[in-house]
Amino acid sequence: MPRPFIPVYWDPTAKRILCDLPLTQPTGRARLRREGRPIAARQVPLQADDMFEWQIAYRDEEGNPVELGEMLRIAVRERLLDAHTLQEITHWVRSQNKFFDEEFFIKTEGTCEQFAGFQVSWRKHPVLIRDVEDGVRVEIEIRHRQRAVGFQAMVFLLIALRRCEPPNLIERRANPKELAQWAPSLETIIGLIRAFSVASRAYREDMIRLLEGR
Repeated sequence: MPRPFIPVYWDPTAKRILCDLPLTQPTGRARLRREGRPIAARQVPLQADDMFEWQIAYRDEEGNPVELGEMLRIAVRERLLDAHTLQEITHWVRSQNKFFDEEFFIKTEGTCEQFAGFQVSWRKHPVLIRDVEDGVRVEIEIRHRQRAVGFQAMVFLLIALRRCEPPNLIERRANPKELAQWAPSLETIIGLIRAFSVASRAYREDMIRLLEGR
């Protein structure tokens, strides 16, 4: 069963884009983690540096904008992103000719270490990391394809809980089905577009279509 997309919408009162991030869905598209490990938000008090790990998308199977695609659509509609900046981003995306999934691969490295009669090896996944603003970063990771042969680049957005609302989330347990709200900045939206544009050749072509409204 496909995981539901994160709702992205316009807040006309505060004139900003908002995203509803679920605090209690450890198998959803946005999962709450502490030091890289999933946490049970209803069982332990939340901390300021707990991170949402969001495997962000931009279109659904029918080609409709979702998540990043919806952020971009709203940013253009509400004129948060002006025509000149949009043109510059599109030019930058078009100019990319090297891609993460073509330049880097998963490597397995053996060691002399033994455990219970087995040789210990390490499987290394290359990751690109970029801080886009305080408490928010973008990561691109190479992973094995789940339903095909080969590798694929996956883009994740990591958001510190302290960047979310309401402010009383910290130092308490989450309520059932509780949501945190987060407002993406224009820098984050552009950072995500850049990430997808260098992650793979196919993603770059999709970013061009999104930027051109196709």
